[in-house]
Amino acid sequence: MSVTANPGLEAFQPPDHGSWEPRRALALDVARRRTTFVRRLRLGFMTAAAAIVVILVAQLIFDGRSAGNPETETVSSDSRMVNPRFVGRDDALVPYVVTADAAIRERGGAPEVTDLERPRLDYDFLDTDASRVLAETGRYDADNRVLDLYSDVNLNTDDGYSFASEHARIFLREARVVGERPVSGNGPMGSIRADSYEIREGGDLLIFDGNVHMTLIQDRTDLSRTAQEEGSE
Repeated sequence: MSVTANPGLEAFQPPDHGSWEPRRALALDVARRRTTFVRRLRLGFMTAAAAIVVILVAQLIFDGRSAGNPETETVSSDSRMVNPRFVGRDDALVPYVVTADAAIRERGGAPEVTDLERPRLDYDFLDTDASRVLAETGRYDADNRVLDLYSDVNLNTDDGYSFASEHARIFLREARVVGERPVSGNGPMGSIRADSYEIREGGDLLIFDGNVHMTLIQDRTDLSRTAQEEGSE
């Protein structure tokens, strides 16, 4: 005896799961893959962050060592110029030229100060020219227009006096020379020695100080004239 299902009860029958199971498996697989990708991405971010932290710490350590050991800094040599030439004018607008065999500017020193080797001076105030060496060494201050000379200093004035010393400071702005070392000189009036000296007013005024010894030379013409006058009497 066969039983026939009543019509209208099909909605209460269990659905066919044949096509639903594969879809569910596919969704689970995609979810697993996405979870694995997120984990790997998170691990990559964490690794990159750790690397950045290590680099920053190492940089701080190296900077601290550099600050604590300044002697490891690489120091460049002093700048050197061959045949330098410095041009200027004094307060009376008289031009002058300072030259030398070489000029050396020390690293870290004042930019306007230059050390000179075998300096020369071409200036109307003194009987000099650019070809005659004034000293073995010197130092030129361009801002203050001061030329210091050291060792075997030889100066000549335009009225015939010659001086030798171990130091001379030439104030080019005001046409004045000051010597702080012993000096010996010769000129039309004789010879002189002193512990220090000064030349002012463009060579018209000579000042000597300290243990001054002077030998005056009388004009031979005046001597002859005096003898003739005494003989006629």
